[in-house]
Amino acid sequence: MKTLSKYDVLFYLSQMKKESGNVGKKQLIRYLRRNIFFENVSKRTVSDILRVLKAEEYIVDMAINRENRKVMDCLAFLYWARMKGIDYNELLDEKAIRVFKELFENNAMQFKDIIKKTGFSKPTVVKYVRVLTANRFVRVLKKKPLLLDANLNDSTFFYVNYLDLKMCGFEKQVNVLSPLKIHSKKLVNASIMLHVYSTTVTEGNTATQDDVARVFGDYPVGLTPREVTEILNAIKAIGELFSICEEDICVPKIKRLHGIMMNNILDKPGEFYYGSKRIVGFETKLPSSSEEIEFAIAALVNFSGKKINPLVLASIVHFIFVSIHPFADGNGRMGRLLHSWILLKAGLPLFAFDPHKRNEYFAHLESARRESMGEFINFCIREHKSSIERLVND
Repeated sequence: MKTLSKYDVLFYLSQMKKESGNVGKKQLIRYLRRNIFFENVSKRTVSDILRVLKAEEYIVDMAINRENRKVMDCLAFLYWARMKGIDYNELLDEKAIRVFKELFENNAMQFKDIIKKTGFSKPTVVKYVRVLTANRFVRVLKKKPLLLDANLNDSTFFYVNYLDLKMCGFEKQVNVLSPLKIHSKKLVNASIMLHVYSTTVTEGNTATQDDVARVFGDYPVGLTPREVTEILNAIKAIGELFSICEEDICVPKIKRLHGIMMNNILDKPGEFYYGSKRIVGFETKLPSSSEEIEFAIAALVNFSGKKINPLVLASIVHFIFVSIHPFADGNGRMGRLLHSWILLKAGLPLFAFDPHKRNEYFAHLESARRESMGEFINFCIREHKSSIERLVND
């Protein structure tokens, strides 16, 4: 029989609200025993785990403590792992955490150095390295001598966030090139038009930069009504962003920005969509249940307040948001808007890149889901810097 963990109990408690508003210990035990692995779980085992969860403030009475950020971060990882077919208990074993922590915070390490750092035996390190590599949490850089590195992808992001691991090691892996800061009203307006052109054309709008300028100035253009609406909405969303960019990212503001961005384009703009979704051209599995989406967004909002380089932070938030894909449409545009939010708050220009490189952009996104997001972040930083420099020079 599989050993019941506190993470299993937390996961099941979060599920039970679907069936009953008032959850008691008896109902929880019945619910657990419906799982063949836990069909013989004892009342004492469940009681002991509930005491631990209460002591750690993960639950209040028999309800998930949603005021505890750590709980939301934990549930985000549990649900993401389940969605990806990952055994979260294997990854949350203390020894697995220790091995991953050393690799993530210290960058690439030789196998012998992992043994030295952790103090674990060779067979123990072999065991947990196999678990981590099988789930794409770690990759082999070199076989002789064995050189390993931790991945930062969508799955490991929620793991790293929950464990509150230091990001400084990962920051050293990316090439941080700060873009020029712009202050004049003329350049700020030009950066708005550049962002609007970049983000709408990336999603298939056929506008040119001149078309965007003409819409911006209320002149006629030869675009479809939808394309004009997309541009006008993006301009309005940027206007709203400038008014709130000094504030912290939160779910109500994300929904409000999406409502502006997708007004008269989507049936229910500003509302999360719980249902089957896919990214055209890719086989990526996307979250679809309310729990998967809401816990993941809560964890991302928590992460967005981290004190790390804003260029790196903005790119990570951008990537994770489009991987969560909470809305029926407009997720890419919202990801790039959140990217811009973090940059503006740091005194940097709106995010933009040459939309003719959209295929490269999407390829980096997909590669980041399979392996690690380092190259996606490098792409965002490099292309943003290049776009702003062209803007200033022009």
